[in-house]
Formats: sequence, structure tokens, C-alpha cells
Amino acid sequence: MAALDAASAELIPLREGGRIAIRAMTRGDVRAVRRLERAAYGSANPRTAFERELRNGLAGYLVAVDAAEDGAQPERRGPLAWLRRRLGIREGPPILGFAGAWYTHEQLHLVTIAVEPRAQRRGIGLALVHAVRELAIEAELDSIALEVRASNAGAIRLYEQCGFRRAGRLRNYYSDNREDAIVMLLDGLSAAD
Repeated sequence: MAALDAASAELIPLREGGRIAIRAMTRGDVRAVRRLERAAYGSANPRTAFERELRNGLAGYLVAVDAAEDGAQPERRGPLAWLRRRLGIREGPPILGFAGAWYTHEQLHLVTIAVEPRAQRRGIGLALVHAVRELAIEAELDSIALEVRASNAGAIRLYEQCGFRRAGRLRNYYSDNREDAIVMLLDGLSAAD
């Protein structure tokens, strides 16, 4: 799968320069992704159990990495480097964004997506949504569903730009402040082939 193959990942140009590569999240990415999740959401979202999600055969998690620094770090040797690899501690390029989705029998459900706050508005979120769309198409699923905070106008615009439509509203959906969620749907993917 092209979106997940790190060795042959397509380099995606960003607004304001630079490139990213999108690949499957690994255990070695978890610490950096947790930091990014806290930076993007603060305490508004419950903490994702990424280790469990990576073992879940019905979940797919992607990361967007800075392609300029991908592979720029030399292979480290010695006992400390061995221990870092063994523990899954990553020393690679900075992770600029991530997305996670659950596979159901009829659709892909985009459950989380975040971009490093300093890297927002450069096209990383757009690239991640397109990569999630590719996951759905490759799994032969016809649609992608998601929930988004009603107050998150930027995310709603991004999803609409990607072809999602508003499909409903869930009252008092978010437990931290009882905010409503907008349900959005991107369908007709099997016809898009």
C-alpha cells in the first residue's frame, strides 16, 4: 500500500515549501505522537492508547514525517542505540501529523487526526485525509465517517474541501464540555476508482 510503505513513500510538497512522507505509525513513533496529541488537543481529548491501537487489526494509523530530515540521521551503534531500538524509541525525522481510523464492515471511521500546531495550514492535514481516503479505497470500503467539534470551523472546512458532507449532529457529544459534534461523511469511494 503506497500510503504505508515508508521505503517508497511519495514525497508530498507542502505550502510554504518542504515535503512530507506519509507512512504507517510504528511503536517507535508513539512517544512523539503522544506529545503531538497533547500539543494539538491539550486535555480536551482523552489520551489515545496508541500501543493498543497499533496491535488492533481493525485500525490503521498513519504519520506524516518531515521528508527533509527522513534518513538524515546516521545509524547509531552501541548498547544505548540497541536499547532504544529494542524499546521502540524513535530517533527519526520529526512527526508533523498523524491520523487514525477504524475499519468497520461497511466504512472507515476517521477517529483522530492532528497536525503539529506550528506546522498547521501547510497542507499536512489535507495530505493525511487523502491518505486515509486511500486506505478506505484499498480496503474496498465505500465511505468514511467522522465526528468533529461543531466549533472547529477550520477542520470542518478541511473536510468539506476533501468532499465530506454534513450528515448529522450529535448533541452534547464531547464529555469535556458537552459540545455538539458534526457528523461528516465522504461516500461514493468505490465509484471513484
